[in-house]
Amino acid sequence: MDSLLQKRSVLVLLLLVCCVLFYVLLGVEKKDTFIDKVEQDKKKAAHASSVHIVKDNVLPVEFPSPFQLHTPTKDEKFITYLPHSGFHNQRIELENALLLASYLNRTLLLPSVYLGNPAFPWLRFDKMYERLLLQTKNGLSYCSELREGEPLSTECLNYFRWTAVPWTFFYDLQALNRKVRIVFRQDLSLEWLNGTLQIDADDTYLFKDNSPFDFRVYDLPESKTPLTRFVNRIDLSTLESIKEKLIHFGSVFGTSRVLAQSKEHAELLQFIRQEMIFKNPVLVDTAAKVVQQLGGVGQFVGIHLRVGDGMFKTRASIAIDDIYHQLVDDYTDLSIDGVMHYDEEHDEDRKENTEYEIKQLRESNVVKGDDAKPITVNHPSDIQSRLGRSQLPSCQVEGDGMNDRFAKTTIFIATDCPNPREHPLLRKIFRTFPCTFVLADFKKDLMELSKIEVVDEKVKLNPWLIPMVDAIIASQGHTFFGTNSSTFSTYIERQLHPVYTNQHAFI
Repeated sequence: MDSLLQKRSVLVLLLLVCCVLFYVLLGVEKKDTFIDKVEQDKKKAAHASSVHIVKDNVLPVEFPSPFQLHTPTKDEKFITYLPHSGFHNQRIELENALLLASYLNRTLLLPSVYLGNPAFPWLRFDKMYERLLLQTKNGLSYCSELREGEPLSTECLNYFRWTAVPWTFFYDLQALNRKVRIVFRQDLSLEWLNGTLQIDADDTYLFKDNSPFDFRVYDLPESKTPLTRFVNRIDLSTLESIKEKLIHFGSVFGTSRVLAQSKEHAELLQFIRQEMIFKNPVLVDTAAKVVQQLGGVGQFVGIHLRVGDGMFKTRASIAIDDIYHQLVDDYTDLSIDGVMHYDEEHDEDRKENTEYEIKQLRESNVVKGDDAKPITVNHPSDIQSRLGRSQLPSCQVEGDGMNDRFAKTTIFIATDCPNPREHPLLRKIFRTFPCTFVLADFKKDLMELSKIEVVDEKVKLNPWLIPMVDAIIASQGHTFFGTNSSTFSTYIERQLHPVYTNQHAFI
């Protein structure tokens, strides 16, 4: 009997030990669920990329896993935002979001870049969130299987007109990630945040904006900087007091929406802008081929003319005329009568085209008041040293012979203008300066761009990449002229041009 009791006691003890071990292991498993999920996502992404088969004539866009740059801890806090408008507006959003993440010591949940034609507009938070969720390709994979020439069903009409690509396609984010922790947000739904990071609605602070420039963030409480176009002032201390795990903004678009007025923050902004330079090898190599044919870095004048939409289309002739006369002053010795020979439609060119309705999210108001500007000349004292014939073999002087001596000035025009060589507003630039080039003059050097594709969707990216190559080329001239109020021009002037020409970038 004693032996039987002893056996039962041992058995009960073993069962108790097993139960304790079971609950301990269960507790550890629950505790590590978040980290396990992170590692599983990494393995899935690596496996997907290893088994993906790509055709030889396709350069696939590579998508990072959410935690490729940073693996969050359980107690980490986050910020995120909703992307909208064109590429450069989203780039400004990213710049502001990086500043906010650093200021608040939060991890940035970074959305992809949305490329669309037309671009997704700004909307109030709830409407924009709904629009972005409805703008999906889930369940539409069959659209990519349709053969060329086959009619598109209703749900496939917009399939090839937009896509989303990671910021890593354009920029190297490694250095930025050492300053600001970055997790890639693969889905813009709140459900993704819950399923991936265990962030529920009660732990999310929704920062809902009601206007495009709803607020401005001040990093110094004593700052007297005016709100300008922004509606409300938010001090950094207000954001620091938010306890929720996630601060979810709507739009964070707007140059200087997030001020960087302390020495530390100004240096951070400088660093961010220096790092947000195109690094995609196909873009950089394609631009380098064209720059070489223009004489090399610092051997030409770069121009950006945005004339294709909204207020830019309304004031296109005025913007072009302003730049034209700056070129005439700096690179010709023409008299007023000589300028009139090339600028026959000057008075008409100083008028706005009012045929276009403006629906444009603009950074600032266009400066007016000089629409009736008369023809004048103001040449520098060393103008004769800037005159002469071109040394470029690709530059063939044509026309009346009067402009032979202006061929020493090589010009590259980056523009959204269709058929720029045939466009009446640009005619006077081509007539005056025989060594003027546009990207269409280098078609054979653009072939690699047509190979870049979001493979799962079979969406080619070259329609959106052409303007970026344009920007990289124009930024490498010794001088740059841009379009007023264009975020594209500002990007070239503030960031690309100083970096590519080894000058000091400025804020």
